[in-house]
Amino acid sequence: MMKRNAVIFMVMMLLSTSASARTHSASEGFTFGAEWGYVGIFYSGYHYNFFAPEGYRVDPRGHEFMYSINAEGYLHAGYNFSGKSELSMYLGFSAIQDYHHIIPISIRYTTFYKQNTKGDRWFSLVDVGSGFSIKKRPEELISGKIGGGYRISLSKDTKLDFIISLRSVLTHPDIIYYGTEIPAEKVNRNNAYVSAISFSMALTL
Repeated sequence: MMKRNAVIFMVMMLLSTSASARTHSASEGFTFGAEWGYVGIFYSGYHYNFFAPEGYRVDPRGHEFMYSINAEGYLHAGYNFSGKSELSMYLGFSAIQDYHHIIPISIRYTTFYKQNTKGDRWFSLVDVGSGFSIKKRPEELISGKIGGGYRISLSKDTKLDFIISLRSVLTHPDIIYYGTEIPAEKVNRNNAYVSAISFSMALTL
């Protein structure tokens, strides 16, 4: 139910931002749009510390290299400064391996390598933020992304971006110990670290 509501919310936001974008001139610098793509997870690590149902303390930790695919989608709104620098806020929906789904909220700074806002050009980006997990006990998360891509001008006001980036997330999954979920009051630490390569496309107005 929460997943469906999140998708509906993102669609409504996209429609409203698209409508708002049509009321602004590109020369004003305001940008709106959506981004979607695939995430290839290659590293996952965890460190848990909790009390087992029998009463003793358990402190498991581990990591592994693997390959797992998740999808991600974002809505964004921002401002382009002087044609070469853009600062935007991103609201998204994605999954963290098989832990849970997340709603990341972040700020992205993008630098373009040509002054011409109406032409095709390369760019690089840095993205940092937080958000929360979608699970029985929602908890905060920390995310970071660094990468770059190529922007194609479809028209005066519409741009299509192709992006590749390295994404890392620190989250706090629920702990299942031999089929039993550990209550929050018995958990001292439930950290999980996930690193991935993201391939995405973005439409910006």
